[in-house]
Amino acid sequence: MEFIQLSNEELKKHFDKANSWFVGLYMESFLNNFENLSNQKYKDDLAEDLKSNDPYLLDCPLDEIKEKIESLYKIICSKNVSEALNMVILFESDEEPNCYAYEEAKYLTSLIKKGSVKLPY
Repeated sequence: MEFIQLSNEELKKHFDKANSWFVGLYMESFLNNFENLSNQKYKDDLAEDLKSNDPYLLDCPLDEIKEKIESLYKIICSKNVSEALNMVILFESDEEPNCYAYEEAKYLTSLIKKGSVKLPY
């Protein structure tokens, strides 16, 4: 993993590009598969898989899904996992995917604090 530095503004930009619900629902999966995410073919295949299988992404253009993946990857590479999860928890929305993301972000945060999920840095 190559560490990158993001300003608060850049972090917010990547968070917004990925979207709160995407960050909350996919952060754990990205952490568990982090080594693969440096491979462009893996990311392309992941984007296609998400487009085919995630009901929230069915109507989303493939390029937009790839942007979400890249933004979440950059958040992790910038060592801002906890900050991004906190942003999900603080994000206010009654929309269905955000409610699930909120619960997932709280749960993942507790797993990280317990040491059950290791950050790649």
